[in-house]
Amino acid sequence: MNWVSTMQTASSSASIREHVLDLVWSLWAELGVSSWTRRHERWAVDPEPLILFTARVSETDRRLSDEAIDWCIRYGRYISATRLRNLLKDEPANEKSAFEAFAAVVNAHSEHNWPSNTEARQYQPSRRSSLSSFEAPALIALRLRALFGVAARADILRVVVAEPTRAFTASDLVPDVNYTKRNIDNALDSLTMAGLLEVKSVRNQHQHRLADPARLLGFIGERPQLFPRWTPIFRCLTALLDTAARAQELEPAVQMVEASRTFRQIEQWIEASGLAMPVAHTSGAEAWSTLLLWAEDLTSRLASGDASVFR
Repeated sequence: MNWVSTMQTASSSASIREHVLDLVWSLWAELGVSSWTRRHERWAVDPEPLILFTARVSETDRRLSDEAIDWCIRYGRYISATRLRNLLKDEPANEKSAFEAFAAVVNAHSEHNWPSNTEARQYQPSRRSSLSSFEAPALIALRLRALFGVAARADILRVVVAEPTRAFTASDLVPDVNYTKRNIDNALDSLTMAGLLEVKSVRNQHQHRLADPARLLGFIGERPQLFPRWTPIFRCLTALLDTAARAQELEPAVQMVEASRTFRQIEQWIEASGLAMPVAHTSGAEAWSTLLLWAEDLTSRLASGDASVFR
């Protein structure tokens, strides 16, 4: 690899990581963490995927880790330990290890019982996290939990109010609700019995939709403009960060192979999250530069709260 190419790769890798950290800081700022950036006031924050991703990326940013832990100690009663466990099942070993280290500190300074078999590091809560209410549009997930409890019911409603005219089956809800199908079935039955949802059988499937969208939407308050699917977004960003971290060690021929492999890996998450696909070549000699340029642009737009990052 020549000197110019090496410098460009190093610069792109640093930019990608900086943008990702800016995104995470901004999302936590919406939740009330002490920070100087807020760019996602109209984006719904999904707390459990954010916590898992923060544990992974904050290993090189101790202040981010400390402030996120401070928030979790204070407001962790609104976080679903069950949902954390379900999300962890699909994470690789290193991601689970990073979360357990994070959770161990939260558990040591609170009454929470998040999944962890790790000894807590030394930590002093800053007590700077502050929320006066969950009325902000970005906090709709927490607002629904305050109204309906920290259980599958609230997360089902979070998904349903994002598309209030759509009908959902229990299977449709599993990837975003992150509870077992049995729990979701039981919660759907409760919401139907309460009159919030109505159910219709279509081709041997039970489809649920809001019984009176205007009434429920008026009751729960202001919704955000965007409901990003954060789990596939964070998985995509994790793959990009991992590739960027190895970038300078790779020879040009290996870079081409690695770029193609990364694109194949993240394609499913790009599709699931609705992120804009790369428009240039994703294979061949230009694959590496295409990957870096696209990743820089993607992470920059995510960090700045640019809604055009979605298709």
